[in-house]
Amino acid sequence: MPVFDIKSVRLARDLLSQRRQQVCVRGFAAALLLLSIQLTFSYAWSQTTDSRAAVARASTEVLQNILDGIAQGDFAKYSKDFAPDMKASQTREAFLALQKKIQSALGKLKSLHYLGSYSQGGNVIQLFKANFTKHRDDVLIKLVLEAKKSKPLVTGLWLDSPALEK
Repeated sequence: MPVFDIKSVRLARDLLSQRRQQVCVRGFAAALLLLSIQLTFSYAWSQTTDSRAAVARASTEVLQNILDGIAQGDFAKYSKDFAPDMKASQTREAFLALQKKIQSALGKLKSLHYLGSYSQGGNVIQLFKANFTKHRDDVLIKLVLEAKKSKPLVTGLWLDSPALEK
């Protein structure tokens, strides 16, 4: 049977205690690092989510103005957020023909839902799903906005529905 003296037992106990403290500190440091990484990603995600929500709200407002302008026959409201080239290409007569076609084929707007967006060629394409009173199927709306402007302007607008192709 081995015999240990008190000094060697205390020395072993002290070394073991120091080792436990080192492991504990390293574990705490690792946990702290993981927590800070998680908080950083959570903050970045919330910022991205907030900016996406802001873009969705702003583009929905722009499209709602366009659709309200069409419904009310208000050319100024319809073209308020158009880029200069788009505004120049639209005449009052073309607007009235568009209004007549949409109202006869689709009816009045019942609902509008933001679907998402993608970037292409320096533009941001916003996608919406709309429902109208005279048409049972969903209508896909593509709203094209200039990406580089502080206040994005509309450079394109498409309503995709078989009812409009007739």
